[in-house]
Amino acid sequence: MTSYLLAVLACAPLVASTLAKSWDWVWGERPRGILSAPVDHTLTVVQALACLAFVLSGTPAALYAISGLYAVMGLAVLWLRARRGRADCGCWGRSRSGRLGFPLGFANLALAAYAGGVAYTAAASPGLAARVFVFGAVAIVLFHTMVIMPVYRPVLRTYRLRADRYRPWFQGFPDLRPADGDA
Repeated sequence: MTSYLLAVLACAPLVASTLAKSWDWVWGERPRGILSAPVDHTLTVVQALACLAFVLSGTPAALYAISGLYAVMGLAVLWLRARRGRADCGCWGRSRSGRLGFPLGFANLALAAYAGGVAYTAAASPGLAARVFVFGAVAIVLFHTMVIMPVYRPVLRTYRLRADRYRPWFQGFPDLRPADGDA
């Protein structure tokens, strides 16, 4: 079970990308990235099938396939970045822009290593998978506490300052009785 949760973390970016790009596909939007529409649609279908294969089977072989997909995408990103520069990747559909870059390529390669490591760990040592899952959960909480929260603290302060002008209205809604001339 623990290795399955670790594998779901490996699949999460593929699922998010597939959903975002499928949403654009349903509404007839053109792909945002530098890939042609047929190649982009094929990549979306392959991502969906890889994640579906993992969800239905849950075997390390399916996770190795996802690892291979991440590795191919990472190498392709690095190759396209070297050839074409910082172009729009279209990874998240039209809703969110992203740039082809070395960090994206290395992140895909890291996800490939992670998915491969989870597949290997699930087959070799289930107890190790539990320890890695706990370590990963603690790392995510610490990252959120040390990086995400300090970044959004000024945003929260600005939101509260803007919301203060509406405080009297929230505390007592205005009477909704008709005026004397309306009845």
